[in-house]
Amino acid sequence: MEQIIFQSATKITKLIRDQKISCEAVAKQFFDHIKKYNDSINAVSDIKSYDGIIAEARVKDKLLNDGIVLGPLHGLPMTVKDSFNVTGFISSNGNPKLKGNIVASDAELIKRLKKAGAIIIGKTNLALYALDWQSTNPWFGQTNNPYNQDYVVGGSSGGSAAALASGFTALELGTDAGGSIRVPAHFCGVCGIRTTESALSNRGNMVTPGLPRLGRYLISNGPMARNVEDLMLAMEVLWSEEQQLSENPPVPLKQFKYDGKGLNIAYSKTLDGLYLDEEYKEVYQSFLAKINQAKHELVQSKPSYSSSTLINLWGKIAGYDFGAAMKNIPFKGIISYLFVKLRYKDKKWAKGMSQGASSSAHNYAKALELKEDISDTFTQFFKKHDVWITPVSMSSAFKHQKPGVPFEINNRKIPYTKAFIPFNFPSTIPGHPIVVIPIGMTKSGLPVGVQIHGQKWHDYKLLQIAKELEKLTDGFSIPEIFNANTIN
Repeated sequence: MEQIIFQSATKITKLIRDQKISCEAVAKQFFDHIKKYNDSINAVSDIKSYDGIIAEARVKDKLLNDGIVLGPLHGLPMTVKDSFNVTGFISSNGNPKLKGNIVASDAELIKRLKKAGAIIIGKTNLALYALDWQSTNPWFGQTNNPYNQDYVVGGSSGGSAAALASGFTALELGTDAGGSIRVPAHFCGVCGIRTTESALSNRGNMVTPGLPRLGRYLISNGPMARNVEDLMLAMEVLWSEEQQLSENPPVPLKQFKYDGKGLNIAYSKTLDGLYLDEEYKEVYQSFLAKINQAKHELVQSKPSYSSSTLINLWGKIAGYDFGAAMKNIPFKGIISYLFVKLRYKDKKWAKGMSQGASSSAHNYAKALELKEDISDTFTQFFKKHDVWITPVSMSSAFKHQKPGVPFEINNRKIPYTKAFIPFNFPSTIPGHPIVVIPIGMTKSGLPVGVQIHGQKWHDYKLLQIAKELEKLTDGFSIPEIFNANTIN
């Protein structure tokens, strides 16, 4: 039997449709692989029973035998981030009060995956309150990087990235409000896309019983995979051109396409004047050199914005939601400030969160107005450049540690949040799509990636460009922990 654990989702689904391998055999391979390795990686936080998975796979096989293909993901086993509601699974959202919250309905994007034939076999771990750059919480535990288990996987979609890198799934579904898809993809050597804001439905994601749906202006959902082609496969399923839900505009996915010609690529050596870890810098500069040697024009440029203003704005918008989640609890601003300040040791971020949590409706409206102005600035920038390439953080994955403890990068101390926030929070504000692809391995044996930013609603074109740039890399690299017999 062909080993398919580390094959692409595109290849696996074709093998299933061509009936060269059964849905049952595929499901069994993934289930057995998870059972063998998840104890050490701890990426999968909740898993469907073996009997339940096999029963669903057999139904998919019977449909195929009857000549019925549900969709492009027919029979593909998948895991998704814990924050998405999936019937019969725990959705904790990183909230201790919801650690046993088994839900009875599917999020909108889960419905689309199932309609396309996917079999959701498990949920993946995330950070406490989905708010950290390592995926650890007191009930599901610590997720370890498969390239070196002493290191973190990123957050908050860290379990998602680790599951992909570990061969537990060929496709994942993550969320990103401030780097939650991008940093884990970077740390685990996989791909991910933070889609244009409001392009993909957020219904059924990060649901807290008894509260209205929050996170409308920062959270963008998106698929994660081991290559860009699989991201494109997933996007065709997740994106809807029909006016199914009022908050998601019926924009055609393929309205804008890459014509294959030379690209005008803007890039930044770093962001906010921060230095990069020497090992990451070496891989990053090598990638830029390869672009320069190709047919594309490489220009050092960036959109005009104040990083501190946008970080504060991010805090105000997120803090407003944080305050809404606390309902009638008094001193919301103080609570928000102390949570961020004490846990992450970041006064500026804490101040923004505090201002948002205690904000008046007038000030919140002003914050959203500023957000729109910033978005216009980025829109104008992308009329001059096809994409903008930036680092994802200051370094590759770091060792497990307590949140808030400073890092030592290039023999210098750097505050915990400063290694990430300037690279991710400001670029969340404009709402444009951002793809992360792996670009190589550091000398220490850890994968690193880059962010490829594009124009709003040009998600498909951005993916096409990312696929073109992916050719300049070695792509995903299987971690050494996994035996050769899992690879065909």
